[in-house]
Amino acid sequence: MNASLTKHLQEIPAELVKRFSIKKGSLVIDIGSNDGTLLEGYKSFGMRLVGVEPSDVGKNSAKPIQVVKDFFSEETARMMLSKYGSAQAITATNVFPHVKDLEGFMKGVRLLLAEGGVFLAESHYLRDMIEQLQYVEIYHEHLRYYSLTALVYLFSRFGMEVIDAKRIPTHGGSLQYIACKEGNYVASPSVARILKEEIDCKLHNMRTFQAFSKQVYATRTELMGLLWSLKRNGARIAGMPAPAKGNTLLNFCRIGPELVDYLGEKNPFKIGRYSPGTHVRVAPESELLDDEPDYVLLLSWDIKEVLIRNLRKNGYSGKIIVPVPKPVIVDA
Repeated sequence: MNASLTKHLQEIPAELVKRFSIKKGSLVIDIGSNDGTLLEGYKSFGMRLVGVEPSDVGKNSAKPIQVVKDFFSEETARMMLSKYGSAQAITATNVFPHVKDLEGFMKGVRLLLAEGGVFLAESHYLRDMIEQLQYVEIYHEHLRYYSLTALVYLFSRFGMEVIDAKRIPTHGGSLQYIACKEGNYVASPSVARILKEEIDCKLHNMRTFQAFSKQVYATRTELMGLLWSLKRNGARIAGMPAPAKGNTLLNFCRIGPELVDYLGEKNPFKIGRYSPGTHVRVAPESELLDDEPDYVLLLSWDIKEVLIRNLRKNGYSGKIIVPVPKPVIVDA
């Protein structure tokens, strides 16, 4: 449903194949493969494609993608190794923060990875979260928030090393990193550069987190003040769309039906339900466009350019509130 994310995911295979000279017929694995979007990017290269996906959405993957319906673990990796062999490339985009058994996950990756193989992962970046006040990224699915310093330490515990890292814009600011078995490749200068940047900006200093906390509470006060002021003056406010991160904002800022009339959403699985904790009705996006509320509160702030462009394209002429990092009103 997110065209920009789809494009990003399907560019990863071409980058890995070219950079690491992955040969036709090699095994490539995507952990948390969802509907197979990333793996489809390998199809033109003639690879053997295997996804690991515990949910039923994996059934939507088009052939010739094989799907292992399970959570990835050391046990899963042993089964896959005996059935498919070792992998030249393993990917895991936005999976790391969700993993409960991190030790089993890491052991499984190392076990499945061939000599000379690479593991590419992406995680929401701790530095972006702190610097851009992205408190909305803190919710139940995310068990941890990574810096590169932490990742380098993590991989070293399992006989692996990070050989490349770069900051990317997905999800409001993520870190893409590539690791391999120790000694297989020479690390890119990007690793040392980002590690130094983390030291320079005091990313691991407790005072940095204390300042983040104070700023988050100040932003909440500002947003609540804005919404209540608009409501007292008779404005009608709707939210859009209804993502998990939006529920962090709604609950933390105590925004319920008394402030936001409903949430406009495209996903049919959410329409007709209510936001957890705050009980705001989830309506079809078409209702929002027909209703033309005075303001739309964007709850997927990280793709605000796409959402604003689509709203204007579809005829919405009201004002738009971007709540993160600080509340901003975008006029027509």
